[in-house]
Amino acid sequence: MSSFVLSRQPLRRLLTLGVLVALVLAAGAGLASDALAALPVTSTPELSLDHLLVTTPFVGSAVSVKDDEGSAYVARDNSLWLVDDDGRMIYEVNPDTGALKRTITRSQLAATTIFSGTATAGTDRNRDLESLAYDRATDTLYAFSGSCCTSTVLPTVFRLTRRNGSLQLDSYQPLPTGSDFTAADWNPADHKLYVGISKTIRTYNYATNAVGSTFQVSGLTGIQGFDFSADGSDLFVARSPAQLSRVDWATKTLVPGWTFDLTKFGMLDARAAALINDRFYVSDGYDHRAAGDPKSHAVFVFNVSGGASPGPAPIASFTANPTSGQAPLAVSFTDTSTGSPTAWSWSFGDGQSSTAQNPTHTFTDPGTYNVRLTASNAGGSTSATRQITVGSVTPPPSGQNLVPNPGFETNLAGWDTNNAAAVALERVAGGHSGSWAARLTNTGTTTVTETLNDNPNVVASTAAGTYSGSVWVRADAPGAKLYLRLREYSGSTKLSEKVVGVTLSTSWQQVSATLVPTAPGSSLELATAVYSAAPGTSYYADDVALSLN
Repeated sequence: MSSFVLSRQPLRRLLTLGVLVALVLAAGAGLASDALAALPVTSTPELSLDHLLVTTPFVGSAVSVKDDEGSAYVARDNSLWLVDDDGRMIYEVNPDTGALKRTITRSQLAATTIFSGTATAGTDRNRDLESLAYDRATDTLYAFSGSCCTSTVLPTVFRLTRRNGSLQLDSYQPLPTGSDFTAADWNPADHKLYVGISKTIRTYNYATNAVGSTFQVSGLTGIQGFDFSADGSDLFVARSPAQLSRVDWATKTLVPGWTFDLTKFGMLDARAAALINDRFYVSDGYDHRAAGDPKSHAVFVFNVSGGASPGPAPIASFTANPTSGQAPLAVSFTDTSTGSPTAWSWSFGDGQSSTAQNPTHTFTDPGTYNVRLTASNAGGSTSATRQITVGSVTPPPSGQNLVPNPGFETNLAGWDTNNAAAVALERVAGGHSGSWAARLTNTGTTTVTETLNDNPNVVASTAAGTYSGSVWVRADAPGAKLYLRLREYSGSTKLSEKVVGVTLSTSWQQVSATLVPTAPGSSLELATAVYSAAPGTSYYADDVALSLN
C-alpha cells in the first residue's frame, strides 16, 4: 500500500504563500472599497477645501500640466490619472502626495496602433485630450481626445490595459467625425461606458466603436467631466463654469441640495471630478492664472460633511396672468411660494412642463387646463394647482366690416390721435359717403405725426385668414404722403405689420392694405398717419373698413 506524505517544510511554505495571496487580494479589495466610500446621507451637505494637488510643477518634479481637462481614479494602483490637452500628455499621479508617478508622452500616443489593425495614431489624434474613464471590471483605462479646434484634429479614444503590472497603451479607435466628449466614466452597475458634453450623455462601446443615442438629465447643463459612485447609483458632474452636482442615476434627476458653487474656493473652470474615499478631486482647467499661482491647473481636494438639518418644506403657490382667453393663449406664471424653495417643477396640463421659477407658456388648443406647481427644497415639497381656460376664436362672417364706428356719423368713439399733444381730432361735415368725416389738424408750431388710431384695437383676437383694411382720405392741399398701417400684436409685442402709402389730394381716394396674422389669437391695430405734418395742415378720413376674408 502506497502513501503520500507532505513534509512540514513545503506545507509551511504553501500556507505562507496562501496567506500572502489572501493579504494581497484583501489589500486590493480594501483599496477599492475605501476609495469608493459612502458619502454622508444628507440633503444639506457642506463642502470644504482640504488642500490642492499642485501640478505646475508636480511635487518633486519639473513637469508641469499645461491644460488639465480630465481625470480618473484607479484604486488598484492608488493612482489619479490626468490628461493634459495642450501638453498632449497623460499623467499618473499619487492622489495623497501629488507626486508624479509616470508620464505617457505624445510620441507614445502617436505610436499607438489602431484596434484590430496596424495603422498608428499619428500626431493629429492626441491634440485635444479631454476625458478619462476607468473600467474596474476589465482593469482598462480609456482616454478620449476631441475635435478642437481645426479640421485636422481627429477625435480618438485610446485604450490602456495592464501589462507587466501597470496600465500601458494598447490600441486606439477613431471616433466619429465631430465627436467631442469632455466627460467619460464607466458605470459599475450596468458595466457600460458613458460619455458626455454640454447637456447630453450617451453610451460608448470600444470593441464595436459604437456611440449610443443621446439623453439628458433634467436641469443638468455645462457637463465638463463626471464620475460614478461605487455602486453606480450616483453620478458626480463637474459643470461649467465651476460647479459640482450630484445626479440620481436611476431617475436621471439632480439631487436637491447637492450642487456646489466652487468659485468661492477659488476655482474658475471645473473640468473633471473624481470621488476618492470621501473626498472629491476636482480639476481646474482655467488657462489664464498668473505665473506661479499654485491654483493654476491644480486639482482641488474637497471634504464633504453632513451640513445642517433641513428646514420645513416650502408652501407652493403661484399666480397666472391671464387665466382665460382665446387660443393661442400665452400665460405668465409667477411663483409666490413661501418657505424658500430651491427647485420648481411645472406641469401645464397639456403634456408640457418647465423647471423655471417663473415660466411663460402658450396654450395652443381650446380647453380647460389644470396647471400644477411643485416647489421643493431640502425639507421636501408641496404642490399647488390653478385652472386655465382657453377658448376658441370664432371668425366673423366673411366680408363683414369689423370697424364699429367707420363713418363718424354720430361721434368719434373708438378713435384717438395716439396721445399726440398737438394734434386735434374733430368731426366735420362733408364725408365721403355720409354727412360726416374725421379731420386731424396739427395745432402746434412744429411738425408732428398726425395719427388716426383705433382705440381699442379693432380686432381683439385674430382668426386665421386674410384681413383687408381700407380708408377714404383727402386733404385741404395736395402733396402730403399718408400711410395706412395694419399691425399685429401679442400683448405689447409687434408680430407683423403691413403699411401702404398714398399721396393726398383734395379729392377723396381710397387706400387699402391686407395682412395675414402670423399667430391667430393676436390683436390687430388699424391706423392712418401723416408724418412730419406742417403746422396748420389737416387731412380727412371716412368710411374705414376692416374685414376677414
